[in-house]
Amino acid sequence: MNEVAVKQKRAVAYVRVSTTEQAEQGYSIDAQIQTIKQYCHRQNLDLVEVYADRGISGKSLSKRQQLQALLAGAQRDEFEMVVIWKNSRLARNVKLLLEIVDTLQAHNIELYSISENFRIDTASGKLMLQVMASVSEFERNEISENVLLGMKKRARDGYTNGNRVLGYDNTKLADGTKTLAVNEDEARVVRFIFDTYLQHQGLRSIANEANHRGYQTKRGNSFSTTAIRDILRNPVYVGLVQYGKYEQWELKRRRGKMADPILVRGKHPAIISQATWDQVQTRLKAQSRTPKWNQQGANLLTGLLRCPECGGPMAASNTTNTLKDGTKKRIRYYSCANFRNKGTAVCHANSIRADEAEALVAEKLMLVLCEPNIGQKVVQQMTTKWSEQQQLLQQLILSKQQNIDELGQKKQRLLDTIEEEPLIKADLEPRIHQLTVEQVHIEADLQALKNRAQEKPEDVLAQNVDQLLRLVASIVSEQATKTLKAIYQVFIESVTFDRRKKLVWVHMRFDDEVITSLKQYEKGTSQAGVPFLHGTKLIKFSI
Repeated sequence: MNEVAVKQKRAVAYVRVSTTEQAEQGYSIDAQIQTIKQYCHRQNLDLVEVYADRGISGKSLSKRQQLQALLAGAQRDEFEMVVIWKNSRLARNVKLLLEIVDTLQAHNIELYSISENFRIDTASGKLMLQVMASVSEFERNEISENVLLGMKKRARDGYTNGNRVLGYDNTKLADGTKTLAVNEDEARVVRFIFDTYLQHQGLRSIANEANHRGYQTKRGNSFSTTAIRDILRNPVYVGLVQYGKYEQWELKRRRGKMADPILVRGKHPAIISQATWDQVQTRLKAQSRTPKWNQQGANLLTGLLRCPECGGPMAASNTTNTLKDGTKKRIRYYSCANFRNKGTAVCHANSIRADEAEALVAEKLMLVLCEPNIGQKVVQQMTTKWSEQQQLLQQLILSKQQNIDELGQKKQRLLDTIEEEPLIKADLEPRIHQLTVEQVHIEADLQALKNRAQEKPEDVLAQNVDQLLRLVASIVSEQATKTLKAIYQVFIESVTFDRRKKLVWVHMRFDDEVITSLKQYEKGTSQAGVPFLHGTKLIKFSI
C-alpha cells in the first residue's frame, strides 16, 4: 500500500535590521536567516522566499520595500506561512503590527515567531502578540529617547550630529569624536553665495550663476533657490551648532518648530565672518516679512499702506486721464485689495492718490528722523523693552523650576512605594525612567533660559542714535525709489490714513539690530549702499 505524500507548506521569511542594531550580536541579517532556515527544515516547511529589509527602522511601513512586497505576495496567496525571528523585526509599533497581522489572517496565512514561540491563530497567542508588541514599542521609544539625549549632549558640547554639509567634510579627532573639517573647494562656493547675496542679488539669480559656473550641492545636484536659502540660513557656516529646530519631524513637519532650539558655539572652524552672517540675516529677515511684489516697482507703499475701513492691504493701480488738450496723463492710486478681489460686500475702494500718500509719508518720516530728542526716546523704549523681556524670562524660569520640582516629587513618591512594596518595582521602573527623561529635558530648557537671562544688551548712547538717524534722513532726502523702499521696509511697520483730511499715521519700528547695521553702513561696510534691516526685539511707535 502506497503512502500518500504530504504536501509541504509554503513559507516565507522576513528579516530586518536597523542601523543601530547591525553591530549587535544576534540581530544580523545572516543570523536571522540561518535561524529561520533551521526551523523550516525541522518543521518540514518549504521556504520559498526570504524578504530582508537592511538598515531600516521598524517604526513605519513606508520605507520597508521588502515588507511591502511580502504583504503584496500574501494578497496573491503565494505562501501559507510567515516565519520571523522576533516580532520586533516585523514592527516596533503596536498599531502597525496588528494591521500586518490582520492582513495575514484575512488570507489565512500563519505567523510564527521563533524567539517568542507562539502562533496568532489562538486567543492566547494573539494576546501574547499584543503584549510583546507593546514591550517592543516601549523599547523603541526608550531607544529613541536615549539617542535624542545623546544627540542633544553632542550639540551642547559643540559637535554636529553627522549631517553632510556643503563646505565641510565629516572627520574624526584623535579620540574618535566626529567633527567637521573645512573642504576648501566647497568653502569657496559657500563664500560666493554669501558674498553675492550681500550684493543684493536674488536667490534665483544666485542659483543660476552658481549652476553656470558648474558648482554643485553636497549631493552633486544643481542649486535651487531653496538650496541657496538653506545655506544662507545655516548657522554652521559662522561656527555655530544648531539642533532641535523641529520636534518629531516625521509626524509634525514644520508644525513641530521649536521656540528655543539649541544654538551654541561649535568646535568646527567658521567659513564666513560674523559681520557677513549678521548682514545676511538682517536682509533675509527684511525680505521674509515683505511681500515679493513689494520688492520691485515704483510703488513705495505697497504692503505697508493699510485700508482705513477694513485694515487690509492697499494695492497700487493706474488710471489714464485725457486732458483738454488731448494729451493723456497716467495717475497712480492705492486702493483696497480686498475690495478689488472680493467686491463691495467686503470693503470699498478707499482710493488715495499715490503721489499724495507717498509725499505725506516721506514728510512724516523726515519729521521723526530730524526730531531733536528722538535718540533719547528710542533708547528709553529699548531699555523698557529689555526690562519687559527680562521679566518674561524670569517668569519662564520660575515655571520650569516648578515643573522640575513636581517631577522630583512624583519620582520620590514612586520610590517610596517601591520601598514599601518591592514586588512592584519592575512595574514602576519604566515610569520612573520616563519622569527622569522629562526632568533632564526641562533642566536643559531651564539652563538655556538662564543663559538668555544673563545676556546684557549693547550700551547705546542717545547721541549716537541721533547721529545715525541723521544719516538715514540724508538717504531719504535723495528720493531714490530703491533706497526709499529699503528704508521703508526697515523702519515702517504700517501706514494708515484719512483720505478726506489728508492725514497719515506712520507706525514705525526701531531696535538694537537696526543700530548695529546702521553703524556698519556708516563705516561703508554695506556693499550695496542700502541697509536692509529688520530686528527681532522691535520697538514700535507711531507718528
